[in-house]
Amino acid sequence: DARIVCVRNRSNRKDWIALICTDMTIDENEIIRIYGKRWDIEVFFKTCKSFLKFGTEYHGLSYDALTAHTAFVFLRYMFMSVEK
Repeated sequence: DARIVCVRNRSNRKDWIALICTDMTIDENEIIRIYGKRWDIEVFFKTCKSFLKFGTEYHGLSYDALTAHTAFVFLRYMFMSVEK
């Protein structure tokens, strides 16, 4: 079983998306809210990977170095967000 929720773009009424959810206990508004949060996370990681070279800039195997690199990439993202 799955529920499909169609959401129309407020600024362009011909533009819409369909969301599918397999949890039948969640209502439509909750599905839309969760999708909105997940989409923000996807945009964050896409920006980090594409523009801030997350995953391609450092190729070490040290856990501490990878953690530090991740922190610096996320810090650059925060600086960009504040500047914007």
